[in-house]
Amino acid sequence: MLYLLHTLPGLGQLAWREAEAKLPVTIGKPGPSTIGIRLVPRRNDIVLLRYAGDPKALLRLRVSEDVFAVAARAFSVSSDERGLRQIYAAVRNSRFVGDALNAWKQATASRRLPATFRVVAREVGEHYFMRRAVGKAVADAVTDGWPGRWQKVDEEADLEVWASLLEKELFCAVRLSGLEMRQRGKQHHLPASLRPAMAAAMVFLTDPAPDDVFLDPMAGAGTLLAERAAAGPFRQIYGGDINAKAVEAMRANTRSLKGAITCERWDAGALPLEDESVDKVAVNLPFGKQIAPGNDLVALYGGVLAEIQRVLRPDGRLVALVGESQALNKARSAAPQLRPGPNHRVTILGQAAAIRIFDKRP
Repeated sequence: MLYLLHTLPGLGQLAWREAEAKLPVTIGKPGPSTIGIRLVPRRNDIVLLRYAGDPKALLRLRVSEDVFAVAARAFSVSSDERGLRQIYAAVRNSRFVGDALNAWKQATASRRLPATFRVVAREVGEHYFMRRAVGKAVADAVTDGWPGRWQKVDEEADLEVWASLLEKELFCAVRLSGLEMRQRGKQHHLPASLRPAMAAAMVFLTDPAPDDVFLDPMAGAGTLLAERAAAGPFRQIYGGDINAKAVEAMRANTRSLKGAITCERWDAGALPLEDESVDKVAVNLPFGKQIAPGNDLVALYGGVLAEIQRVLRPDGRLVALVGESQALNKARSAAPQLRPGPNHRVTILGQAAAIRIFDKRP
């Protein structure tokens, strides 16, 4: 069965790595395999994944925000009016529709086929027709050819059918995930809070281990703390922020989580932690727009990096999300033991950013 994983721009490779590492494999069936990654500029990465297991397992992935079962696929779609006829035929006559609807029933624990549907159409590239025409062609194909009796609605549909026309390639897929996969139950938000999928990707890059002491020194609403708790066993999680309202939100968002989680108000440049007492650090460093005029971003980064270097154990790891890479590069002189590793380019609210990895030299 072919599935689509939607994630944030730049996280496609990490979404695949998580799926490969975490999806259970059924004896006698092949494990997950990737077909490729497609991009919807400034919107999301799409991972094409072949998986023979229970689709509910896909809903437990953290780096992905949405999961879809592919109902139809078409190649070499014409950019002129013929393309709409090709889309209609591909969706109406696809032999994968039944499998996709069965995956929806398994993922949603529904005993019946859906009766109402809505179409979400997306278009990348130059085409003679508009996105609305793509949606109509797909909707007509569903009502004309899919098993069951269908009624198209604009809101609160039983089923969402997503049609993504990416240049000449069409994916028509049914959505298996709900809003809870994207939101993760987070109740208290703050400006510039991380999306859970981004936090999950950063935690994944720390290489979580059961004996970890994990730290987010600028934790905001606690998204990174929650994702580390969800990633598996740990010994201790520390989170803090200089803003009192942030600490309130952090405590509220982590209150129901199991394990030793400590949330405090502190200055990330003067952490109340012992030297070499932390194994892993993940932090969302403030972007330039979040800093009050007159404050020195390089000095801020340098103070935080110096403290992280102090509290990290030898061979400990730092994963940092940064939108101001030049400032971070200048600030690195304050923490010479932090050895840079791979970078992952991402996009945050339309702004270029990077996930940077550092390991502490022994």
